[in-house]
Amino acid sequence: MIGLILTGHGQFAVGVGQALEMIAGKQAAYRVVPFLESDPMDALENNLRNAMAELQEETEGIVVFADLLGGSPFKAAMLASVDFENVEVVVGTNLPMLIEIAMLREFAASAQDVVTQSLLAGKEAIQQVSLPTIQHNDIDEFDDEDGI
Repeated sequence: MIGLILTGHGQFAVGVGQALEMIAGKQAAYRVVPFLESDPMDALENNLRNAMAELQEETEGIVVFADLLGGSPFKAAMLASVDFENVEVVVGTNLPMLIEIAMLREFAASAQDVVTQSLLAGKEAIQQVSLPTIQHNDIDEFDDEDGI
């Protein structure tokens, strides 16, 4: 199994983690390390290092998902990761990439394998979507139907 750590500014990691578990179920080998405004940077780095140490004992690799390239959670994850083998750090986290890794990580051969698939899923999920313009005549058709 590949371990999973979520980190980010404020409650980002907590919120996206809750959404992940709502959709993909309870996660094993999983830690959430938020970075609150009141937290010093060294505490965040230490919390990430502790999470990595715990997961390293039970997994073949670890993927850390951070919210923002260059942000404090990203920097702390990079600094902490140098103390461990098989740790990958991913930034720009979105829910589709987490759902993808949740489905793949139990049987994955390496952290890099799940990162590649997760990045593809995350990129494919980013789209601009718009509704087609409704003609005035079409509005009457919708008036007779029950809404949701």
